[in-house]
Amino acid sequence: MFVFSVDEPRIGIRTYIYDRDENYVIVLEPLRNGTEYYLLTAYYLEGRDAARDKMMKKYKRRLSYLA
Repeated sequence: MFVFSVDEPRIGIRTYIYDRDENYVIVLEPLRNGTEYYLLTAYYLEGRDAARDKMMKKYKRRLSYLA
């Protein structure tokens, strides 16, 4: 399981919870107070996204801290 934050261009900071064994992703956005999150989406990775290892590419761009 990977938990990391990424600064997405034109979107802002997103926090991802990625279960590699189950190919499942949960995407969170931090609220302004910095202690809570807003659930944006959760989905099963399949097809091209899983084949290209999209989440691990995001993991390589992760921030040094969890937002």
